[in-house]
Amino acid sequence: MEKIHLLWTGGWDSTYRILQLANKPVSIQPYYLLESTRKSKDFELRAIDIITKDIRQHPETKCVISELISIKIEDIVKNPEITDAYNEILKTNFFGSQYDWLARFAVTIKNLELTIHEDDKASSIIKKHGSLIKKQDELIGDYYVLDQDVSTESLIKVFGHYRFPILDANKLAMKRWAEEMNYIDIMNKTWFCHLPKSNKPCGICNPCMYTIEEGLEYRFSKGALRRYHVDKAARPIKNTFFYKVVKKIISL
Repeated sequence: MEKIHLLWTGGWDSTYRILQLANKPVSIQPYYLLESTRKSKDFELRAIDIITKDIRQHPETKCVISELISIKIEDIVKNPEITDAYNEILKTNFFGSQYDWLARFAVTIKNLELTIHEDDKASSIIKKHGSLIKKQDELIGDYYVLDQDVSTESLIKVFGHYRFPILDANKLAMKRWAEEMNYIDIMNKTWFCHLPKSNKPCGICNPCMYTIEEGLEYRFSKGALRRYHVDKAARPIKNTFFYKVVKKIISL
């Protein structure tokens, strides 16, 4: 069986990729990179455990999902070249600090899959600083890799060790596919919120905001949506004392 290595957070995008492969005769090795201070880690790991069991028990499953390999980010080997490359891109494009330690991990796993999609900030950075090559694979589906002949050196160091299997997709397209394939119940067990409130998505952390703005409001409670809309109305005064007060109040 072909072995697929991928990063799995228990979130919408990476779970979508797992489900794409579920009815294929492949072996899947998922990796979870653990941030000890991440408030959502227990929710993410619980989602991974539940979803893994659901897929293994699904009557149409042909894949084999290996036990999750969990790695602490502080145990990822330092790589000054990659960190310097990340900081170079950061000078002109803001994107998450996770792309530094993700890249340092990616150099250790050949053909590691990273499930960024078309609306991700990282996707726009890749297209701005480089180019992609589409690879066709009848078994696992098409995917992209960085075109290292025309991409910047910094981009290659940060994103040059991945396969990108869902770069053409957006969250609503993933939802439609999951509904057509009868996987939507599994997709609705995914977790994305970084700052859970009463064991539910908060509505105001970055992943929650992106999820709402990309069309998946139905995943949120009325309270979370109210917090989102209050936060959105206050964004024009972001970085002011008043905004910090508003943010603190709606986070209570």
